[in-house]
Order: sequence, then C-alpha cells, then structure tokens
Amino acid sequence: MKISIVIPYWNGEEKIKKHLPKVLEFAKANNILEVIASDDASTDGTVDLLKSQFPQVVVVERKVNKGFSSNVNTGVSHSSSDFIFLLNSDAEPEKNTLKFALPHFNNPQVFSVGFNTGGSWANGYFKDGFFWHGQGRGEEAHQTLWASGGSSIFRKSIWDELGGFDTLFDPFYEEDVDLGYRATKRGYINIWEPKALVEHYKEVGVIEANFSKNKVQKIAERNHLIFIWKNITSPKLIAEHHKALAKMLVTHPKYWNTFLAAAKQLPEIMRKRKIEKKQAKITDEEIFSLFAQS
Repeated sequence: MKISIVIPYWNGEEKIKKHLPKVLEFAKANNILEVIASDDASTDGTVDLLKSQFPQVVVVERKVNKGFSSNVNTGVSHSSSDFIFLLNSDAEPEKNTLKFALPHFNNPQVFSVGFNTGGSWANGYFKDGFFWHGQGRGEEAHQTLWASGGSSIFRKSIWDELGGFDTLFDPFYEEDVDLGYRATKRGYINIWEPKALVEHYKEVGVIEANFSKNKVQKIAERNHLIFIWKNITSPKLIAEHHKALAKMLVTHPKYWNTFLAAAKQLPEIMRKRKIEKKQAKITDEEIFSLFAQS
C-alpha cells in the first residue's frame, strides 16, 4: 500500500519552515516514501527553500498561478501511489493517524477518510431552493458528505475516475464539497475518523493574506451557484432553485454580480452536469435523506 503526501503551496516559505519538518518526521515514521510539494507560482522563496533544505521532497513548479484545485491536481498527477494524503501547508498529522484511517479502505467502496482537526463529519441539505452544509455531531467514525481538501486521505483510483478537484472552483472554496458529493452520488463512501488526528494551526492563510473579505465572499457565493447548477440534477430540487434564484435576483439586486460570475462558466458547468447525471447511482433526494437521518 503506497501513500503519497501532497501539500499545495503558494508563497508558503514561513509555513514550510514551521511545519514541513514535522510532516517529514511523520512520513518517515509511517514509511511514506513520497512527499510532493506543488507550488502555485509563488513569488517568495518557497521553491528555493524546498529545493535547498528538503531534497527528499518532490517539488512540482507551476508557472501560472490558478488556484487550489489546479495546484492540488497537479501535485496528485505526479504520484503513482495507491492513496493520496492531502495536507494543508499549516497542518501536522499525529504519528498514529494512519493507524485509524487506513482500515476503512478495506471496504473497496470507501473513497476518502477525513481526519479530525477539531470538527466533525460533514452533512448537507437542500432548503429554500439552495444547498447548505454543516457539521454533524458525535464522537464515532461516521459517513461524511465530503472529506476536507486539507486533511484527508483519498483512494487514488477513484480520485482519477472523478477527475480530482474541479478547476471550475478555482481559485478556492467548495472544491472538496463538490468532490465528496460527486463521489457519494456515484455510490462511493466518505468517512470521518475522529481518532485520526491532524493539528491544523489555522494561521493566517494564503486566502486571508491575498484576498479581501469582500472578494472571498464573492468567490464563495459564485462557487455555491456553480455547485448547485452542476450537481443538483433532481427536477424537483432544481425547479425550487430556479424559483428561489429568481426571487433572490429581484430582492437583492447586487446578487446579479454573483449570478453573472457563475453564468460565465455555464457551458462548462452544463457539460459536466451531463456527466454527473449519467454516472449517478443515487439521487439528490437520497443523499439528503441519508444525511438528514444521521
């Protein structure tokens, strides 16, 4: 069973100094032979630091900055392992994290196992014409709607089948929700394992350091619409969305900016929507019913 750790960086020099040594200690203790650092066209000393101080790390250099999904996908594409351990640049796994996570993959339908960073498993529901998500409750391993893109392990064969993170969501947000939802709809399983601990230090991140709160909100709202248009194929639910969206555009005129930003991607959204509809094994209603009962 081969595992690759993939860490996406963008101007991550300080985080490398602080966290990467601990990650490499974890890799050595767990006999992980491949750690991949994918750099999204950093303008600081990220690449030079990686190459000079961490020769055991595979450094992948992207020439154009596009965002989280693209960067992670590039890193994963350089792995030939069976499993991909995705880790944020400011996160450190506990030594025995994999001891609790890997047994779940004995079930061939399990796509991902999310680690415990202090939260819980993820749920989702459709209300008032929109998709919403939150956290469940409990201290036992539990099916989750998705696994975090910054602290989870994925079966690479299914990752490749799904095409990894969808770059429609670049530069950030909603890509891991989308991946987990697509996997669930195709009949695969995502698990949250509370005993698999990852310390996420939640320092000032790349997003906060490079984007205003207003810009972050606009991207999040745009990606929310992209997710719905791409993934919700139930005629009933999408009809509810159309009504709610029309009302939103009338009552909140500024929402037109969000709508138009998402609509620019509509041809590609609809192309991918057809793929997901064809590949679906369960319905949207069945997914929401599953998590409503959890």
